[in-house]
Amino acid sequence: MKKSILFGLALVLALGAGGYVWKQRQAAPSPAAAPTVMARFEGIEFSPADLSRAERMELRQSVRLSGTVQPLEQSSVRAEVAALVLEVTVRRGETVKKGQLLAKLDTRDLGSRLRERESNLASARSAMALAESNRSKAQQLNLRGVKSQAALDDADNAYNTARANVAAIEQQVAMARKALSDAAIYAPIDGQVADRTANPGERVPVDGKLFVLADLATMELEALVPARDVPKLKIGQRVALKVEGFEGREFAARIDRINPTAQAGSRSILVYIRLANPELTLRGGMFASGEAILAEAREAVAVPREAIRREAGAAHVYVLEKDHVVRSAVELGLTETVQGMVEIRSGVAAGDTVISAPGLRLSDGLAARIAGR
Repeated sequence: MKKSILFGLALVLALGAGGYVWKQRQAAPSPAAAPTVMARFEGIEFSPADLSRAERMELRQSVRLSGTVQPLEQSSVRAEVAALVLEVTVRRGETVKKGQLLAKLDTRDLGSRLRERESNLASARSAMALAESNRSKAQQLNLRGVKSQAALDDADNAYNTARANVAAIEQQVAMARKALSDAAIYAPIDGQVADRTANPGERVPVDGKLFVLADLATMELEALVPARDVPKLKIGQRVALKVEGFEGREFAARIDRINPTAQAGSRSILVYIRLANPELTLRGGMFASGEAILAEAREAVAVPREAIRREAGAAHVYVLEKDHVVRSAVELGLTETVQGMVEIRSGVAAGDTVISAPGLRLSDGLAARIAGR
């Protein structure tokens, strides 16, 4: 009995000691769970949005402009006489040549009028011949003393009146002949029929509109340019245009004229730009925008305008080289007005990474890295 009690006490003590040792082991920190101390980065960390790469590109310094393209030469064909339209030979969109017949008007009334005036002219000429004969006889009789000077003067007046009447009727005949010829309508220019308002069977009045012809070989753009930009422009200056519907294509043009006065209200000035259209692809009314080229540089090393910093009148940029920032003095060239790129003539090479975030405080030699690398 005593042996059993002693054995039980020994077992309890052994189990308690083992539990204590197990708890101590669980409480003791393992070497793997020890905290790691990270080294602190003493420098600046850039995001990719803070950086830009210097690239070779074509730069342009220009003035932006836009407007509607119209044919340089358009002609409105009108009726010279009031008459009935007998025939129309062309339709809208057709191409015509100068001198081509476009329409015919009824000539019956015009022909009758011409014949009437030609008859009047014949009578007037007969009357003038008689007056001339009477004057000649009066002169002879006056020389012989048979006719008085008053009678001679009357004969002279009758002849002069008859001659004036003939001249007036001759003018009427010429006008009637012209009216008869005007009954045939011909194209005054090469071009295309932009509008047709004449139809067979209709009566047109004098100066009634019949056709509009447009020569598409040469087009013109009227652009309103702010007055502050006009002194930069000059006649003959190159213009690069983009026209709606011709994506990816650039049309070469030139400044043809500059209006001498500003538009009331807007204070803008009309600039007229001429462009060739040999393929006749451009049409009147198309919208175009582009730029008048003031200066340009090809294969120029360029960086964003935000990368340029100035101090004491000198320009510099900060270049990221491996793990630090380098300050580099630069010589500037053209500033591209559309994309905001600046030509760097010296101080930066193509492919260099520059810091283009203007708000960052930087210094030469500052340690740097790109976030996530």
